[in-house]
Amino acid sequence: MDLLNEMILLMDKHAARQFKIYSGSENDDSQRKDFYLFDAIRRLGEKYDDDKVFKKLYAGSDKNAWYRLKGRLIADVSRSVFLHQYQNNDNMLCLYYTALAYYYESVNAPRVALYFFKKAEDKAKEIENFGLLDVIYLQITKLAKEMPSINPELYVKKRKENRGLLNRMSEMEDILAVFEYQVNIAQNLAGVTIRIPELLENMLNEYTNDEELKQSPKIQFGIYFIVSHILLQDKNYLGLTDYLISTFDSFTKKNFFNKGNHRHKLQMLVWLANSAVANKDYQLSLKYAELLHNEMQAFEKLHYDFFEGFYYNIMVLNYSKINPEKAIELLIEMGRIKSVQQNAYNAAFTLLNLAEMYYIQKHFKQAILNLNKAYGHEGYKSVDSYLQLRANIGELMIRFDMKEYEFIEYRVKQIFKDYKDFLSKPESAKEVEFMQLIQKAAENPGMLRKPGFRAEAQKYLETYSNEWTKEEVLFRYNEWLEMKL
Repeated sequence: MDLLNEMILLMDKHAARQFKIYSGSENDDSQRKDFYLFDAIRRLGEKYDDDKVFKKLYAGSDKNAWYRLKGRLIADVSRSVFLHQYQNNDNMLCLYYTALAYYYESVNAPRVALYFFKKAEDKAKEIENFGLLDVIYLQITKLAKEMPSINPELYVKKRKENRGLLNRMSEMEDILAVFEYQVNIAQNLAGVTIRIPELLENMLNEYTNDEELKQSPKIQFGIYFIVSHILLQDKNYLGLTDYLISTFDSFTKKNFFNKGNHRHKLQMLVWLANSAVANKDYQLSLKYAELLHNEMQAFEKLHYDFFEGFYYNIMVLNYSKINPEKAIELLIEMGRIKSVQQNAYNAAFTLLNLAEMYYIQKHFKQAILNLNKAYGHEGYKSVDSYLQLRANIGELMIRFDMKEYEFIEYRVKQIFKDYKDFLSKPESAKEVEFMQLIQKAAENPGMLRKPGFRAEAQKYLETYSNEWTKEEVLFRYNEWLEMKL
């Protein structure tokens, strides 16, 4: 994706409005080429065609003017984003204060420069940005030459102490690296029986005597990321749920969460709700989904647009099991969300999920309609081949229930042709054998009652019984076959 496109599509409605105000002029929006380009990128998303917009604006002739327009728009968007977002990002705010201090130092206003360097110092200490603190202390020491009121010894001492903190941060990185290694080793040896809290305590005691460092929010967040990813990769959802609940409660009690790491808090809640779904604990998942939605309102809806799709997805996962009709309503609502619409993959995947929900509710025509919409969607091309195959097999199941037996015979042949390479692999035996079974049943629906076919189907279910306990997406054809038997 083009850099400009990515920058613009990352902007929410509020940021886009702020850009228009910041870049506003007396001209009508429709007369401004930069606004036209900006709106085209936001409106079309993945469907945006650079050549078409170029021809529209410059009649396909002046490439240099086109590149200048895009360069100017990148600069304007950058300035607008910084101007309107620096207060929402602690690191940006630090740099903002530091940049102002440098400016006033350059125009020979040391008193004003000192004011902003001290503002930057306070914020940098708050977020443990010790690298920037080193720069700030150096600059304040230099200002002492022009301001007798500044005691340079004080800031030289602060700088030395800060170097010690930088060394501690290096120690922290070493601790996290060792911890990740030890967890991986223990995971390989002990599987799901690993006791992470004990391992963590022993490792921290072995590698550092610094109690303050052990309780540092940075090291605690680093440990959280490592443990969560390892449990997630191992699909140890019970362990992940327990760990996330205890960690979330601990971080809340210690007041670790703030505006600067609010994204981490929302991410933790997403993982928690999703892991609870994997454990089939739907009420627990809905509890944390509700908390996620409440937290998304915090700090004037900071990160709301980014997590909106995740929230809806969690709700759909839950209600697909406990209330499919509600899941359908949520999927339809989800399809209207701009962040979903702008991501072609998510839009196509939403249509596939909607098709499955309609199928579960036996609304077969609606299921086929949404499958066909998904097939024709540009995002379908980026969907994993296995998911595409499952969607096609799901269509066979729906067509069978609609008694469109002749269509199935044709469609099975087409699927074997379209997914020839994938279906030739040994791991695809489950799909191959199922399609052979459904094709036999379509050729003679009465075969479902015959002992020979029933025995063959039962053998299939027993052979692949362990496969269905794994994480599956879209159309579970074992359930369809069990219902037919």
